[in-house]
Amino acid sequence: MSTWNKTKGCTPWAREWLTSTCVGTSASKDDVDVRVDALNSLDGDVELGNRKGKLITIFDTSVTFAWTGTKGEEKADGLLVCDEFSHEVHDEKRDYEFNVTQSGGPSAVKELVKTELVPQLIAQLAGFRNALIEKHAKDLGHDDATASGAATPTSTSSSAPAAAPPSSGATKSASTTASATTSTTKASASDVRVSLDLPMAQDDLWDLLTNPARIPMWTRSRAEFSTEPGSSFSLFNGNVTGTVVSAEAPKSLVQKWRVQQWPSGHLGVLKMSLSQSHDSSKLELVLSGAPVGEEETIEKGLRMYYLTSLQGLSGGVLG
Repeated sequence: MSTWNKTKGCTPWAREWLTSTCVGTSASKDDVDVRVDALNSLDGDVELGNRKGKLITIFDTSVTFAWTGTKGEEKADGLLVCDEFSHEVHDEKRDYEFNVTQSGGPSAVKELVKTELVPQLIAQLAGFRNALIEKHAKDLGHDDATASGAATPTSTSSSAPAAAPPSSGATKSASTTASATTSTTKASASDVRVSLDLPMAQDDLWDLLTNPARIPMWTRSRAEFSTEPGSSFSLFNGNVTGTVVSAEAPKSLVQKWRVQQWPSGHLGVLKMSLSQSHDSSKLELVLSGAPVGEEETIEKGLRMYYLTSLQGLSGGVLG
């Protein structure tokens, strides 16, 4: 009971997290390149509290990053300022807002900062609360974040950096077979199927699903991902993990796939199929080998954390 009502100061850790997560974020378009160069300041306090056995995240801060960029031979620099980096924004399910300043150089550089760097930073900051809980929960008497009530996604999720997706038409395959690994857990004979029509090009949808720089736009956390067969991936702060079996851009992605809550060693197979129609692209997810009794939970998770999140970027019709 010594940690029943306790607060831990986490501001130094928050500075380290912001630096390691956000500094180095970059984007390029045509002859314009931009990059987050440094964390200039974190003003305010970050704490994790334990109140009668429930974890509470407490942070009311402002964050300033320095950015630099070039357009051809011309250079530019400025600041990215988030005046309200706080738990209230997270609790109200709002996006963090950034003010972008520029001290000199071509206006096209600042525009790329707004359109490409800011969305990446917003997605990265959205993972801060979960990272705070995961890092410090044990110090307040919790075995993991799921015991807190200040939870992370439960039945479908992922997170961290990786490589660019292959060009359209490229085909990769692994010698690994696409069979579910069940250990001692009985696998369901029924497939879980969900689908979504999105008003975007098939190539763009593929990029959203496989490019680690863009995956955070819908997972709201960093992503470790590569389309290289046999490579491991991690999404939603490690709640969804597995390995890539095969990738045929921009049509099909097959993964050995699991959520953290499944029995140890149990893997299903998730196949993502993409197809193009006149004015939209269809994404179909088919998961085979889920643990018996988990089919309904997995279907809800796939809809919520994959389809609904993607739908929020551009609209779309759930199947």
